[in-house]
Amino acid sequence: MFSPRIVLLVFIAGFIAEAPAAEVPDRKAIDAAMADLAEVTGFQIKAPLEFQSITRDQVKALLSDKMKSGVKPEEIRAEELTLKMFGFVPQDFDLKKSTLDLLTEQTAAFYDFHEKKLFITDWAASKMEQEALIHELAHALADQNFHMEKYTRKVEDDSEKSLARQAVVEGQAQWLTRAVLLKRGLTPDTPDTTKPESENDSPVFDKAPLYFQATLMFPYDVGEAFQQAVFEKYGKEGFTRVFQHPPVSAQQILHPETYFENVMPLEVDVPPMKGMKRLVEGPFGELDNAILLQQYVDKDATRDLSKHWRGGNFRIYENKKKKLDVLVYRSVWSDDASAEWFFVSYEKILKGKWKNTEVMERTDDRIAGKGDDGYFCVDVSATVVTSREGLAAPCEK
Repeated sequence: MFSPRIVLLVFIAGFIAEAPAAEVPDRKAIDAAMADLAEVTGFQIKAPLEFQSITRDQVKALLSDKMKSGVKPEEIRAEELTLKMFGFVPQDFDLKKSTLDLLTEQTAAFYDFHEKKLFITDWAASKMEQEALIHELAHALADQNFHMEKYTRKVEDDSEKSLARQAVVEGQAQWLTRAVLLKRGLTPDTPDTTKPESENDSPVFDKAPLYFQATLMFPYDVGEAFQQAVFEKYGKEGFTRVFQHPPVSAQQILHPETYFENVMPLEVDVPPMKGMKRLVEGPFGELDNAILLQQYVDKDATRDLSKHWRGGNFRIYENKKKKLDVLVYRSVWSDDASAEWFFVSYEKILKGKWKNTEVMERTDDRIAGKGDDGYFCVDVSATVVTSREGLAAPCEK
């Protein structure tokens, strides 16, 4: 599944809530933090780190430039359409503007993997002395030992692998921040400066769709828990292992045992659509399903069902002449009962994301009708659930 996090955060690492202006940390503070990080991880400090202060306007300009150079307009269009067709965002949602606004609000410091440089915003330096400084320097140290720009770049256009790698990068930095604070005899449970602190601090974040909030915070929250599990199993070796043998899915981050046992998501074939061109396709992972279920079904049920996910892929077909876009989504579940539950739940998802939904056919293995995007049908067969949405005519039996 495409993610707004993948669109821009593949270029930068680290974002924290706003803070009052103060002095930028000096060379002594940065070198001391790098030394602590090297001791904990075993990584080598290979060069002094460059750093500079940056204004809010410069941050926005930098993010805008990175979007222009790193993301093609057709990719943004395809991602925005995907988010809308799944119901993650409203139909009037502007992905490019919203992502830029969100990251401008949240970015107060970041290590640029391409420039090999730490940027500290001139309005947020007061919190750089501890948590945020250590977090960003963890990225810098990892980059000196592993090619992080290459590591975090989209992997074969697979957003699941990209998300998993981002969780490694941010989760490890979160974990190391706490470890260094403990090493210094400080309390590690101070407010996490990489997260929004209150509604007043982060109005853009607070108003963002659930999908944005969840995918932006996943690498930090769940990624840190993943790093803890890796450390418990491998010790200091685990810091290197996650870069040399990276996880491949959000499922492996959510359930570290699947990473240890090399459990891979199932390959899922998506049915073809005659007379239509493939516009975009990709995996639809456990986290994607969990967010979808939380948004339209039930938060508690999400925890019970999402763990039974075994694989999923989607494809959007288009016919420009007919101005027709069709979403085909197929998922595989651990057992027939879980697939049946998701099949029933998917009707709630359709009714939740559309203003008008008319069910014209309902059987034990099919729900079909018409919604805002056109005709639809959802089928279940053993452990497989398939949805076709946006059709020009009712599904054939």
